[in-house]
Amino acid sequence: MPVDPLTKSRLTEQRVQAGLPALAAASARRGGSVQVWVDGERSIGSGVAVKDSDVWHLGSISKPMTATLVARLVDLGAVCWDDCVGEVLSIVAPAMNECYRSATFRHLLSHRSGLPANIPAEQFRRFSPEIDDAREERKVYAGHALATAPHGPMGATFKYSNCGYIVVAAMLEAKLSQSWESLMHTHVFKPLELATAGFGAPGHHGALDQPVGHRYAGSDETRCSRPKAVGVTDNPVVLGPAGRIHMSLQDLLRFLVAHRDHTKFLNPQTWTMLHNPAFGGDYALGWFVRNNGELWHNGSNDFWYIEALVNMTAGIAAAAVSNDGRMSPAVGRTLREAAAAA
Repeated sequence: MPVDPLTKSRLTEQRVQAGLPALAAASARRGGSVQVWVDGERSIGSGVAVKDSDVWHLGSISKPMTATLVARLVDLGAVCWDDCVGEVLSIVAPAMNECYRSATFRHLLSHRSGLPANIPAEQFRRFSPEIDDAREERKVYAGHALATAPHGPMGATFKYSNCGYIVVAAMLEAKLSQSWESLMHTHVFKPLELATAGFGAPGHHGALDQPVGHRYAGSDETRCSRPKAVGVTDNPVVLGPAGRIHMSLQDLLRFLVAHRDHTKFLNPQTWTMLHNPAFGGDYALGWFVRNNGELWHNGSNDFWYIEALVNMTAGIAAAAVSNDGRMSPAVGRTLREAAAAA
């Protein structure tokens, strides 16, 4: 069904109808320029408008970025697709369930390792909301995850799993003696020139210099803004590889365009590996693959919601985001309209 191209007035209409603090989108067609649309406030009731250059939380769109990091390291010869959990993390996870020992990066990145979605809440709550170096905590998290019973047989079972991406990071950190954050900066953010990329909620303590996330709490589901100085504003640092990256929409488009155009950032066969489900189904390495071949992912940390797509055939990359943690259909509609406007 045809979709009308996004306009500024249409974006405002979508945001107001959905009751969102802010709504933003960006798109680009191959050979064209990046278009950005923004509307609303950085914090509800603040009167401070969002800007084209603002930074947004990407939630689980961190997953295709982590998968891209592994791909880059494979091309550099630092790791191999078939590196196994049992070979790399046997000391880190002495109570590892035997069924995970032969899981590889490909199993983990395509949610086919058999690992559950998350570790139990009572364990998860023990991890730090802020910490300078999360490598030791990732070892602990990976140990908890790898000691669990499998959700199903490796390879044959798809289970969307944050655990798998934390185990991936623990493997990289064990093999390369650098944090996942440092590896991301060196091998993805810097070469792709993602200057605004970072980790955690955007902005600075005590300043409304970037959009802030909003969530719903209490029996009456009251929406509350969460500036960085007020309580929990993001996932624990340990969860970074699965959902803790932020950047501007312009930088996110640079990342999406690299995937769209199969740039020289990766070898041609590596792009093919990333974009095709290794074990069937509709999930490749960090991407859902739609029936038309389009790559898509969404993300939320309960304070933000975002969707992004890459259509290699049409030559389109697009993203839409709100600083409201609910999975609003308005974001998906805005994404489709932004793609139509590219």
